[in-house]
Formats: sequence, C-alpha cells, structure tokens
Amino acid sequence: MPVSVKVVGKFAMARDVVALRLAPQDSTQKLEAFPAGSHLDLHLPNGIIRQYSLTQHNPQSAPAYYEVAVARDAKSRGGSTAVHDTLRVGSLLQVSAPRNLFALDPAHRQVLLLAGGIGVTPLYAMAQALVASGADVEMVFCARSVSRMAYLDELKQLLGPRLRLHADDEAGGPLDVAQLLAEHKWQGVYACGPAPMLDAIQAATASWPAGQVHMERFTASVDPDAVSEAFEVELSASGLSAEVQAHESILDVIERLGVAHPYACREGLCGTCECKVLSGAIDHRCSVLTQAEKDTQSSMMLCVSRSAGGKLVLEL
Repeated sequence: MPVSVKVVGKFAMARDVVALRLAPQDSTQKLEAFPAGSHLDLHLPNGIIRQYSLTQHNPQSAPAYYEVAVARDAKSRGGSTAVHDTLRVGSLLQVSAPRNLFALDPAHRQVLLLAGGIGVTPLYAMAQALVASGADVEMVFCARSVSRMAYLDELKQLLGPRLRLHADDEAGGPLDVAQLLAEHKWQGVYACGPAPMLDAIQAATASWPAGQVHMERFTASVDPDAVSEAFEVELSASGLSAEVQAHESILDVIERLGVAHPYACREGLCGTCECKVLSGAIDHRCSVLTQAEKDTQSSMMLCVSRSAGGKLVLEL
C-alpha cells in the first residue's frame, strides 16, 4: 500500500538536479528499511507515477526519510517537470514501499560502479554499502559536464582516489567504455545511465560470465526487429479470456476486462506489473528480469512482454 509522505527537504544537487527528502506525513508511522539499489514509485500531484532510485543505504532500521534525486528532462512526460516545478517543502504525496530490482551481489568484493549522469543515484547508495562492507570498490562517474554531477562532493569524500570523473565537455566526447572494461579485473560491474552508455557496456562485456554485469535503465530497450502478433490470454482465477491484438498489451486487455492489477511505468522498467504465468511461451521484452529469470518462463511484465506463440495462462 502507498505511504503518505511530506516533502521535508528540497535541495539543488547539480545543474538541473534536485533532491527530495520524504518523511512520513504521520509522525507515528515508520518507513521501511531497504538495501542499496532500491527505488520508490512516486505518485505525483499531476496523477502520474514515476520511479526514482533511493540514494541511501539503509538495510537494517527504519529511516527517518527517503531521499531521491531527479534530473530535469527536456523530454519530460510530466514526471521530472512535476518534481522540479510543482513539489515544494510541505507538499504531500504518496510513495510505494521500496522495491529492489538492482541488487548488489554480496559475493562481489571487487566492484566497478559506472554512472552516467543522474544514473549515479542508485550507485551512490551502492558505494555507501560497499565501503561499509569493506569491499574493493571504484567508481567512474560520467556526465556532459562536472556541473551536472549530483552527489559529487559526497562521493569524493566517500571514495577519495577510487572515484574517477569523466566530463564529456572536457574530454572531447563520451567515455571509451570498451577500453575501460578491456582489463576485466572486477568481479562485478554495476551501471546505470543513458541507453548509449549501457548499450556500449553490454557490447563490451558480451563474452563475460553471466551475473558479472548488472544494469538499470532509464528507458526501455527496444528491439527494432520485434514483431507483435495477436494471441489469446486466459486469466485462471477470473475465468476470463480475451484476444490481445498486435497493437495492445496484456495490461491493456485485462484493464478492459475490468481486472485490477498493479502497474506503474508501462515500459517494462519498474517490475510493478509482474505476473505469474501458468502455461505458455513468453516473449520477454522487459528490462527487469535477468536472463536466468526469463529462461524459467514463470513470470512476465504484463505491460510489454507478449506470447512467443500460442495462448498464455496467467495467475489472475
């Protein structure tokens, strides 16, 4: 269930980046603890829901507040604009409980954190967790300019010489990811940032063992060769079935049938609409599940994933 919170702090963190501190509206209510890499769904005043990473590492005790940082997006569909222009100290809104789809593997003791722009937010939390655990961690922080690097002072204090900065305007272009990763000296690489950076990381580490590279995307990865065809979906608990047309999602169809199911991003990024699949072959198109999880063919994101052929039976 969503929690009612109040904005108790709003701070400029970098050029076009603000941080929000969100405390319980009811002072007797406790917030949930969470590990590094977690995010919140913010139910914004304009009615939309957006996901933002928590910048803290707080796995044991209830925090006094949640903190997220949001970059103003020139192509905003309402999320970053609402945060920057509408929310003020004292504003009330609702947030979800923390969810973690970008978790650190405790077996990774030599770790590279690779941040692009506002992608630093979950990685700042990870840096805190890794330093606290005594892991060998280093971070490469990339942005168009140093002025756009949020939490820069905090990271310098936390990591010291283990922090490397790459400003495109000073370096003459983006970081050469392939060259950086050629050494392959880390047990785990965790990356968050714009799609071109993550695509370059994926290409550079294609031959690495599974589980060594973890990425969180801002926007859904689109396969230009993907073809959508109509298929049948059956809802086992409701006893309903319907045809999912090529132009619509399973989520669209179950809403049309009047069946309630949680959702947020509708882009296969947040994991909110995950549903168990009882039978059928899944064409996974989300950016949430790992390849190993996709291979089990046991659950799917209803907002983007489809049938790989034939009927799908869902636990709904």
